[in-house]
Parts: sequence; C-alpha cells; structure tokens
Amino acid sequence: MGRNKKLALILVLGCGIVCLIVVSGARSNSRRATLNKATLLSPPNGFQRAREQNGRPSSLEDIKKRFPKIDYDAPEPTDPAERSKRRNKGKHYDNGYLSKEPTHYSSGLVSEWDLNLPALPVAQSNAVVIGKTLSGGAFLSNDKTGVYTELSAKIEEVLSTDKDSVTKGKVIDLSRMGGVVRYGTGEESLFHIVGQNMPTVAKRYLFFLKAIPDSQDFEIITAYELGSLGVTALDAPGQFTHYNGLDEATFLDTVRTVVSEKKKQS
Repeated sequence: MGRNKKLALILVLGCGIVCLIVVSGARSNSRRATLNKATLLSPPNGFQRAREQNGRPSSLEDIKKRFPKIDYDAPEPTDPAERSKRRNKGKHYDNGYLSKEPTHYSSGLVSEWDLNLPALPVAQSNAVVIGKTLSGGAFLSNDKTGVYTELSAKIEEVLSTDKDSVTKGKVIDLSRMGGVVRYGTGEESLFHIVGQNMPTVAKRYLFFLKAIPDSQDFEIITAYELGSLGVTALDAPGQFTHYNGLDEATFLDTVRTVVSEKKKQS
C-alpha cells in the first residue's frame, strides 16, 4: 500500500473514533440531563432489579397489584363534608406529573425522593410508629395532575413522635404519592416514585412518617413490614434492604437505640 493511501486510511479511522467518542459523550450527557430532572421512566428497570434481588414482586403487573386504582373521570364526593375533606387532602398533590392520557406503561419519577435517606430515618420523621393498615384507596389531586394513595392505620406502639395527636390505639391517615389510574378507554397506567412501594392492607409495619402541613395526616417516608418471616423493607434502595430477614425483636431494638440517640442529641 502506498504511503498516501496509508495516511488516508489512518485519517478515516481517526475520524471514526472521534465520532464514536462524540456520540457516546452526547448520549452520556443526555442521560445525565434526563436523570437530573423530574423524569418519567418507562419502565423503572432499577426498581424491578431491586425487587428481583429482594424476592419481592418484579414484573410490572405484580408491582401494579400493590397500588390501588382510581378512575381518571371519577366524580367528586357528593357529601359536602367529604368533598371538603378530600379537597384539603388533594391539594398537597397538585401540580404533579399525571398524564391526561394513558401512558401504556409504568411512569415513575426519579427525583421526587431522597434516595440517600438513611435506612432508619428517625431524624427525618415526625413520628415513628408500629401500626396495622386497615383500609386504603387511590385518589386524584384537585387539579388531576397527581395521584396518591391514602391508608388508615391503627397505632400499636409509638416509638418516637413530636405530635401530641399520635398515641397508641389511635387510627391515623397515611398517604404516599402513587396509584393506578384507569382511563375511559379501559387502559390503566401506574404512576409512582421509582423505588417506592405501597403498603398492603391488613399488614403490620414500622412506619417512618412526615407530618403533612395544615393537616392531621402523615406522609410515608419509608416503612418495614413486620411478618412471621422477619422484617421486609417496603422500598427498593439497598440501604433499606439491609434489615431484610432480621427477626422483629432484634430489629425493633435497633430502631429504639437510634431513637434514644436522637433524643440525647436534642
């Protein structure tokens, strides 16, 4: 091969490598930009991988079964008191991410939750309680841009609280963003925060709760199911799954120690 032909070949190969680097860099920057926004993922693959590792539901249909359903065209309650109550609760989920049309897949926000929360977020909680879920349902926000699930739970034990309204034996309302929205076409779409699951009715949990402003209700920060097979993290990020399989007594002793340390620092 002549020298000129060799130089030409080298130049062509060099340009090709540069192009690959540029394209790869552009894709990487685009991905970072996407993840830095309140992005909708379809489907939440990281969430599914975590569920598979934890032995929890991994398929989209299995995950959807944990979330209650609400019709997008559901009318407001006819009772004035109930309607006022629901509007007061729904306003906290206005200006959301809900689509007016079915998405045909699961949509999950990646930046609406602090994934760096400690496994036992006592310091971030207004209340840490053991309770049993009694009932639950999904609701739309007032402007129909958000969907949230509300659960009632009876408090079995209060480990920590700064709210006088939180007492043993009381039934409180808990909520969390997310739910399955059923559209007029019959299609259903799951909207939720990636990594967050929904508690099951008639199960016992250790709840970490955040007070909702201008309300007696609480938002679920995270929770742990307390069952016969030991502790199971409700949510997917790895720091929570650290306690999976631990017996209830040992786990609660650990939580009480963290609560005690927090009180000493206060």
